[in-house]
Amino acid sequence: MMSHVGIRRFGLSLCAVFFGVAGLSAQITITDTTGWTAWQTAGNALMTDAVADQQTGQGQDDFAGDNAYAGFQQKAGLMSSVDTIMYRARMEKYDSKGFGGSWELGMDIDGDGRLDLVMKMSDKNGQTLSFAQPGTDLNQSPSTTSFGSFAGAITLDATTYNYQNATAADGGKVTGTPTKDDNAWVTFAISFANLQTAIRTYAISSSGANLTGYTLGYGSTISYIAFTSTQGNAINQDLFGTTGNLSSVLTWAELGAISGPLNAGGVVPEPATFLQLGMLLFAGVGIMVWRRRKDRGVVPLI
Repeated sequence: MMSHVGIRRFGLSLCAVFFGVAGLSAQITITDTTGWTAWQTAGNALMTDAVADQQTGQGQDDFAGDNAYAGFQQKAGLMSSVDTIMYRARMEKYDSKGFGGSWELGMDIDGDGRLDLVMKMSDKNGQTLSFAQPGTDLNQSPSTTSFGSFAGAITLDATTYNYQNATAADGGKVTGTPTKDDNAWVTFAISFANLQTAIRTYAISSSGANLTGYTLGYGSTISYIAFTSTQGNAINQDLFGTTGNLSSVLTWAELGAISGPLNAGGVVPEPATFLQLGMLLFAGVGIMVWRRRKDRGVVPLI
């Protein structure tokens, strides 16, 4: 029989495991090369992208990812004591002059398979983040998606933006990348507070409702698409997770171009895991209560 101390430790251990899974914060930096989570579909399949399917032939703007070297990843934690999400994309070609392009994340925030917000990372005239509201189309496929002008610019700096040689960063490059070229990582970070403000200010659901009451936390889930764009106002270079299909009528899910509902750390939550941990925690508390009642001479009714 477990002692009171043992029961208490058991309960505390369960709490530690439960809240650890829920997403306690770790320290992160923009140059981190470990601890990243690769994007997966809702069916937990790794999202990959064929090499050299960027429409204008610029390797710097072409997403690259295979089963060995993931193409799109994210992680979350504390950056200078601020809760922060970091995203990074593997591009086919590294350019010593820098990225110099723009890529965007379309976000399905309410889980209906349609985009509610577009966030653009631009590296053309200094690194910035900006946001656009989706148009009045269905926004559920390349051919039905539109979005307005970008606003709310956030300036990135050396602590929130990084461009580096991916071969040096993680020891490999995607199969099919030209021998003379190395892959590149384009990485940026945004605080929970700034992303939450952007969602509350610019996001709009497919029903036309503004998401003004949205709260972003480590357990919040968002599904994403990623694409590169020449001018930032259209999906016209590369769409991550599929080959071509920039004008397809197929939905994001049918194309394999949308992630599962990822939490801040990039993980598709498994409800069963949380349920099981919750049941274990409940059982531990129940044992502790029963033990105390027994020691006090209180016999439970049958």
